[in-house]
Amino acid sequence: MKKHILFVDDNPLLLEMYRMMLDDERDHWGVAACGDARQALELMENAHFDVVVSDMRLRDMNGIELLGEVKKRHPRTSRIILSSYTGQEEFARCLDATHQFLAKPFDVKALKATLARIGGLDSFLKDQKLQTLAGRLSTLPSFPALYVEIMKELNTEDPSVEKIAGIVGKDPSMTAKMLQVVNSAVVGLARKVSSPFEAVQFLGMGTVRSLALSAPIFSCFARTNLTGFSTDQLWDHSMRTARIARAIMRSEKAEAGDVEDAFTAGMLHDIGKLMLADNVPDQFQIALALAGKREVPFHEAELEIYGATHAGAAAYLLGLWGLPAPIVEAVAFHHTPCLSDMRAFGPLAAVHAANVLDLELSRVKPAGRPPAVDAAYLGAIGVPNRLESWRAEAAKAIAAPEED
Repeated sequence: MKKHILFVDDNPLLLEMYRMMLDDERDHWGVAACGDARQALELMENAHFDVVVSDMRLRDMNGIELLGEVKKRHPRTSRIILSSYTGQEEFARCLDATHQFLAKPFDVKALKATLARIGGLDSFLKDQKLQTLAGRLSTLPSFPALYVEIMKELNTEDPSVEKIAGIVGKDPSMTAKMLQVVNSAVVGLARKVSSPFEAVQFLGMGTVRSLALSAPIFSCFARTNLTGFSTDQLWDHSMRTARIARAIMRSEKAEAGDVEDAFTAGMLHDIGKLMLADNVPDQFQIALALAGKREVPFHEAELEIYGATHAGAAAYLLGLWGLPAPIVEAVAFHHTPCLSDMRAFGPLAAVHAANVLDLELSRVKPAGRPPAVDAAYLGAIGVPNRLESWRAEAAKAIAAPEED
């Protein structure tokens, strides 16, 4: 089915260039363009667009404000922002309003790869078996209010550590989780940290932002009590996976935004297990037993029992929340990267490898056979011989993680 995309930019030459970029995709994409944000919102009231691509700098309102309005009025529309600024602060400002950040200047391949990623995710999240499973989830966490407050502060001209710490301090479960992380043995601090302000300073804004997304979910399902399944172990694994994914991305000289996405996806990659253990505990327990009995990876047992996996369930929730596409993609395909449309190194590859390496290096025994790295996929994305180097990075990240 043909999809429709709207470009918004106050430079008419760039608008024409964007149209030309997709000339050879006219059978797949219907293209519209306009020069200001208010006109874009009017167009969207009268026609459906699958994707909106906006420049950061517009005359009447900036791109973040425009895409924030699109998010409220048309939540199912994918949102991409273009900016010539590539700093971490600029990236942070975009996170709450956009699915994807593209640095300018970008080439045709970058835009087409982004559109393919969004299209592939859309197809995955609309899979009938996944939607059937999602329909059985009576308990779906709401988008964390704490994250919204933190993002509002990060979006100000001069984000304040004191204000971020004050926001965190209002939530006892988030405060406890953050202090647990900062005081964990692997951080290796000389003294115990007891205040949210110090914790934010030590961990950095990126880690705090990721914790604000993940900690409420773990708190929501903290009472899950199944044989062979531990919420505490899952939290530890998620934290280590995030650190390893970040270390892998940095070792490959990835851009700051992609490093942030990989860390966040690592934190969130297994939250589907919590959702399923809480909502369909009997079937989840059967899947655990089946994986152990047959010595198959847990996600394969899940497919047999309820036709979808924890990765899909998590991606479904994150898609509803409107998180950036690279994060949702990395979570959705962290066991099966070959099923994604992404054919370049990025957060997906890092989280896929980090998940496997943590289970290997930490000697945590998963249900069934531990997952393996997809060597064919690593070859397809141009990093066929990096696994040993990443294993070394993983060992360092577990022993003495480098914080933000």
